[in-house]
Amino acid sequence: MAAPKAASILVVDDNAALREAIARSLTRRGYQVTNAVDAVEGLERLQGAVFDVVITDLQGRERGGLWLWRKALEARPELTGRFVLISSEARPEAHDMTLFIDRERFLVKPFSLDTLSTQVEEIIRGDHDQEKTLGRGKEVASSDDGRD
Repeated sequence: MAAPKAASILVVDDNAALREAIARSLTRRGYQVTNAVDAVEGLERLQGAVFDVVITDLQGRERGGLWLWRKALEARPELTGRFVLISSEARPEAHDMTLFIDRERFLVKPFSLDTLSTQVEEIIRGDHDQEKTLGRGKEVASSDDGRD
């Protein structure tokens, strides 16, 4: 019997330390992780591959996570419900946030890598009834110190 295919995750964040910490944590949990440094690169990656989950930062240098979410769903509506948006703001002021939160998941920095992993697992399992918006948790590890 063949081993199950590892879920594929796209991590989009311009903060290299956070992006790498998330990628390391998810890779250790058996996921295939692809990184992108910004929303534009993230969209390019989404156009060239299939991902089970997309984790993206709300803020970006030129374009943010909401832009990526809108553009991704225009091209690939099957990604609805497969995004986790991370932000340093508990209540971001954005027009599309209400629609995003109704369909997707939202984590406030700092968050624990375990909390993020739980969100990823729920998306992959299709647990849409779980609480999607989470408040602050334990601080996310920004270095490879084994705190995940």
